[in-house]
Amino acid sequence: MSVIVEFSLDSPRLNLHGATTTVPGVTVDVESVDADVDGGVKTMAWAVGGCLDAFDDALRADPTTTDVVLIDDLPDRRLYNYRTSEQSEVQLYTDWLELGAAQLHVECQDGTWFQRVRFPDRDALAEFESTCETEDISFTLHRIYGDPGSAEPDPLTDAQREALRLGLDCGYLDVPRTGSLSVVADELGISEQSASERLRRATRNLAADALADATQN
Repeated sequence: MSVIVEFSLDSPRLNLHGATTTVPGVTVDVESVDADVDGGVKTMAWAVGGCLDAFDDALRADPTTTDVVLIDDLPDRRLYNYRTSEQSEVQLYTDWLELGAAQLHVECQDGTWFQRVRFPDRDALAEFESTCETEDISFTLHRIYGDPGSAEPDPLTDAQREALRLGLDCGYLDVPRTGSLSVVADELGISEQSASERLRRATRNLAADALADATQN
């Protein structure tokens, strides 16, 4: 039986430790992680809050990253693409793939990675914990979902749920569309770009959760 696990990882050997400890007010919210044709790992992630100019410098100077590309530059956040460099001491992405785990949410702040991951079973979770111990990474378990009688976690944040509700109410999510994104943005008090991003994240989380359940069944 699969389990969804919320935990944190802490070690100076982990990726982005230098960048996120240099500018601790910034949160790195991972959008996607993929293996490239050269066998490396490419990450797309948002940098949110704090001094983004200082973080831009710190990210490019971080020895665990290379080929850093700024994709979007918004007033309160920036979207980056970067590759994990050969100087990275620990690369857990291949471990996720081998264990059959699915990353549902990944973010980093001040050197600590906070994650929500679906493991195919408790054996896979135990193996991942063993990997962390071998790599001298501090693993802190916060919560496990999936045991008999336990509730599944909500795939949406409160902000994402509110954005979806407004999108439905105003007709923005209708097919064909009968409402405007500006209505959702105005109600939330954010920019249209931020509203669109929040709706996309909510849709992605719901899709990932549904596909994970379908795979399990």
